[in-house]
Amino acid sequence: MTTQISLRFRTTIFAAMLLPLLAACGTSDSGDVVAEPKAIAVKTATVEQRGVQTRLKAIGRLVSENTPVLASEVNARVIEVLVDEGEPVEEGQVLVRLDRTTFELSRQEAQAAILTLEVSISNEQRRVNRYRDLKSTNAMSQERLDDAEAKLAADRASMAAAEARLAIVEDRLSKTDLVTPVHGVVERRHVSVGDYVQTGNPMFTVTDIYHLRARLPFPETVGHMLKPGQKMILESPVAPGVKLEARIDQIRPQVGATSRSLVVIAEVDNPGQWRPEAAVEAIVIVDDRPDALAVPYNAVIQRPSGKVVYVLEGDTVREQVVEPGERQNGLVEIRSGLEQGQQVVSDGAHYLSDGAVVAVRDGSL
Repeated sequence: MTTQISLRFRTTIFAAMLLPLLAACGTSDSGDVVAEPKAIAVKTATVEQRGVQTRLKAIGRLVSENTPVLASEVNARVIEVLVDEGEPVEEGQVLVRLDRTTFELSRQEAQAAILTLEVSISNEQRRVNRYRDLKSTNAMSQERLDDAEAKLAADRASMAAAEARLAIVEDRLSKTDLVTPVHGVVERRHVSVGDYVQTGNPMFTVTDIYHLRARLPFPETVGHMLKPGQKMILESPVAPGVKLEARIDQIRPQVGATSRSLVVIAEVDNPGQWRPEAAVEAIVIVDDRPDALAVPYNAVIQRPSGKVVYVLEGDTVREQVVEPGERQNGLVEIRSGLEQGQQVVSDGAHYLSDGAVVAVRDGSL
């Protein structure tokens, strides 16, 4: 009797435990128990319009637009060198002085000759005027008048030659001070004090560091995307944190032994810290789409059907094939397959399939 009561009690307890489990299950048409699908926890994001840009990157170098080699324009001896290699210079600054002695003597001679000729011309002009008056009364022969006029003409020709000599000497004197035509840095000094230089001998090489060019290599395959005038952002490791905006000035083809490429050239106004031959990184903006649709990068995953996202529809999701585009700042552009305002799974998409039941967690975007 006791054994039967214990058995009934155990059966009742087991039935009581089984009822909640049966209640959590559905039944098929045949009466079989079927487990309901378990909701997968996900986070979602809204398909929004975001500004998206197509960008091309390249690493090149900076070069100076102007690196003049400054040569002597006169024959003279170097008496003073005012700057050395590596020193900054300003436009119009004197770099070296040459001996002026010979040119100053030549100037004095030319000035003295001009003064002498001025007196002679004045006297000859008065004599010619007097002879003309006398000739009008037949008191002076034509021959003597002709001689006076010829002497006056000769003095005037000598005056023109003396003035030309003085101008040449003045010009040579002005060239005994060598000045730089650009703001920049002394790249190389070719002379020392005591050197005798002749016309054409190099004395200094100065690099213009304020007007630079960025030379940037790109593969030929992207050539159709590049054109003069396009905006780019430049950065250089010599000045961390400094970003400059520039535009494409030239596009030049470059053929190598094993490859074909393009060299893009952009003019750069130096912010102060950049130097020729420094590395420079460029991001060229080849397309700007302010109304593009975008979703978080993790929302797009690879499936056998292609790139897909999971669109939220009630408490289930629909697998949607999409065409992704550019990636920027954690987002990916969606060129087709979605509409603005739709909710897509942004976290947990890898665990989903078409029609999966989901539970949206807090913190959705």
